[in-house]
Amino acid sequence: MRGSEQVTLEEVKERARLAGLEIPPERLELVRGFVSDALRPIRTLDSGLLREVEPAAVFMARPQPGPDVSVHES
Repeated sequence: MRGSEQVTLEEVKERARLAGLEIPPERLELVRGFVSDALRPIRTLDSGLLREVEPAAVFMARPQPGPDVSVHES
């Protein structure tokens, strides 16, 4: 995590670009505040306190046959 909880205008522009959104320049500061507020709880989390959970599914590019895996050739 960065030292600051604030999102920069450049980050807002980049996030909008990646999402395919066009934000009018006069609204960038308003959106920056919304994004900063939305991310604040996530950025303040101490990930060391979270318990690890096994993934629901594991995907393998080339599964190997075994007791838990059946491979069907097409």
